[in-house]
Amino acid sequence: MGTSHGSHRAALLAGALALGVATSLIAAAPAMAAEVKVGGGSLDWGFKASFRAYVGTGNGTPPIAVKDGATRNADGTFDFPATGGTYDAAAGTAKVTYGGTVVFSYPLHMFEITLANPTLVVDGDGTGALLADVDLVANGGSTEQHLDQAEIATVVTTAPAVTDGAVSFSNLAGTLTSSGAGAFAGFYSAGSALDPITASASATATEPEEPQEPEEPQEPEQPGGSSSAAQKITAAVSGGALTLTSAGSAVALSAATPGQTATGNLNAVTVSDLRGTNSGWDLVGQVTDFASTGGATIPAANLGWTPTAAVAGTGLVAANGVTNAVAPGSPVAPGTGLGASRTLCKADTGSSLGSSTCGAALSLGIPESSAAGEYSAVLTLTLA
Repeated sequence: MGTSHGSHRAALLAGALALGVATSLIAAAPAMAAEVKVGGGSLDWGFKASFRAYVGTGNGTPPIAVKDGATRNADGTFDFPATGGTYDAAAGTAKVTYGGTVVFSYPLHMFEITLANPTLVVDGDGTGALLADVDLVANGGSTEQHLDQAEIATVVTTAPAVTDGAVSFSNLAGTLTSSGAGAFAGFYSAGSALDPITASASATATEPEEPQEPEEPQEPEQPGGSSSAAQKITAAVSGGALTLTSAGSAVALSAATPGQTATGNLNAVTVSDLRGTNSGWDLVGQVTDFASTGGATIPAANLGWTPTAAVAGTGLVAANGVTNAVAPGSPVAPGTGLGASRTLCKADTGSSLGSSTCGAALSLGIPESSAAGEYSAVLTLTLA
């Protein structure tokens, strides 16, 4: 699920959405005499900055929540406190568990992803892994997945910095695994680079801060002073981007026989016009011919759609005099369909600012001359 400026493309494959459920466990290094039980430390990680930015524009309440001891850092990443494990400073090995939960919620795009209790494994040979518990609920509850301590990322490790017996690992490069890609609903493919990981572990817990002495009460001001004060507040608003995001990358149509119509729904897409120019946009789609594994084809023109469009609410009061409006494209029947470029939705000049969600009911007419088989095609959406 990427975004870009100018022309934007999202390829949606007509096939079933596959979520990886394989769980790989990485064994910790053998116990050695120098191995230390973990008493304190923390792990800072943000999964992926682009994903946080995307979810942060959604309608969750809130879009990103932390609990069970996890906290949000100033840069938007997350801090998880150490809960146990061991490390060997001399060997540069560690298996440290951290506590806390992060919830990514986007009801409008029909998903909620919960990541909890990450574990960092460092093997001392330049490799490692990040494990976590992940729960995925998507598509109105029809897609659910629960993983316990699944390998979310492979990690390139370096020798730890050692201070007074404690170890710290800084900016470790992480790469998404197939399990991680499935757990995050296929928003990113396996092999995608993730945010760097910074972690620490020590034998003793972090000492709590000493309670501060209460301040002495201030003397009340003498009468005769001003009862109000004014401060001028300024804010610079810079232009952003015109972006396209998709709630999924695959669509499974219903089964049909020759002469019937296979139906389904396009994954919802969101267009955000944050350029500040209110200059309008147009989102169009076109599909390739459907091809079967046996070499048979169904012409692209046989895929029709009935578009839908709605303005995405934010809860904020609209800027004075600005109206956000979006219109769906015209329905297209199978036989005269998406073999040519067709409009899914559009916003005219003067009403395009803000975010809108577009979708479509899909209908694929199956010619009576079609051979049996499993067919697929690629639908490309282009934003301009």
